Amino acid sequence: MIKKICHMTSVHSWNDTRIYLKECRSLALAGYEVWLVAEGKDQNVNGINIVGCGDKPTSRRERMRYFAKKVCDKAFALDCDIYHFHDPELIPYALKLKKCGKKVIFDIHEDVSGQILSKDYIPLPLRYIISKLYSYYELYAIKKMDAVITATPHIASLFYTTNSVVEVINNYPLFDDIIFQDKEFSERERNICYTGSINDIRGEKIMIDAMKGIKDISLILAGPRDESSVGYDCDNVNYTGKYTRAEVNEIYKKCRAGLIIFQPEPNHINAKPNKMFEYMASGLPIVCSDFQLWREIVEGNGCGICVDPTNPQEVREACTYLVNNPDVAQAMGRRGYDVVKNKFNWNNEEKKLLDLYNRILSNGSVSL
Repeated sequence: MIKKICHMTSVHSWNDTRIYLKECRSLALAGYEVWLVAEGKDQNVNGINIVGCGDKPTSRRERMRYFAKKVCDKAFALDCDIYHFHDPELIPYALKLKKCGKKVIFDIHEDVSGQILSKDYIPLPLRYIISKLYSYYELYAIKKMDAVITATPHIASLFYTTNSVVEVINNYPLFDDIIFQDKEFSERERNICYTGSINDIRGEKIMIDAMKGIKDISLILAGPRDESSVGYDCDNVNYTGKYTRAEVNEIYKKCRAGLIIFQPEPNHINAKPNKMFEYMASGLPIVCSDFQLWREIVEGNGCGICVDPTNPQEVREACTYLVNNPDVAQAMGRRGYDVVKNKFNWNNEEKKLLDLYNRILSNGSVSL
């Protein structure tokens, strides 16, 4: 009998790279009946049943109070064998599912308690208190789950003593999603790029300040901008807006380096950004923050340059060096591609995901 799986998210879009493109698609190809409850409309895409919940509220409070409940009400009605949820605001509903005897997986994308410490919309004196309270609540809930999936080893290390089934499923790229670009760097435009959510803690201001000191290099920014976005007052910064997977491959084709200048916030230091491995898969060298883990990946494999993410001058010098030395940059990019091909790819993570599902379905549930 085919097992019925439900993924739930009130925060992410239905076509989120990790949730839809990787996890749901891998499960569908493995023979599961996969349902994904999220924003948007009802549709079936690549064998995945999307249960649409309409437009997601722009207000964070409205999303957490009403939209999350709508997502969960639709998910509960499906009566699936496994429920796999992706957002902290869905924890209360996940606990209800456990009380109903369902098997539940909590997929933790971020170090949320660390992330709270960087939330500008929370008054500074309250951040530590809220972070601690959330941490206690998260640990209480994790004890009840049948399994915990995390996006990085660091996040997993926070929960090994709380739940006996913790699996790291890294955000490594799909090779049929990101195309290796073999056009000679010397023949490309003098562009660098950043793709992903754009805001100050992800280095927006530092990237703009770095570009103000360069006349013959352009920065392409692609992705959604936060309300706090600083805006761009220099001619060599081109904002393209949100992008499709095909469009991002076209961006990579005309660039000589990719930027990841995340600021040294608690949630960033031990993160493994998906875009890092996308750049590598496309053959782009990386200019990134000088965090220890990132330095081990990037400079340890000779595929980029690490800089002080708070220093525009260092960012400027690294970008200028790579653009002005296309042979060096292309060699770095090829080394990055080789590492992704042999190690940092979704094929390896998919095997862990499918094995985890097999174990959960063959074992009894965690009881309250």
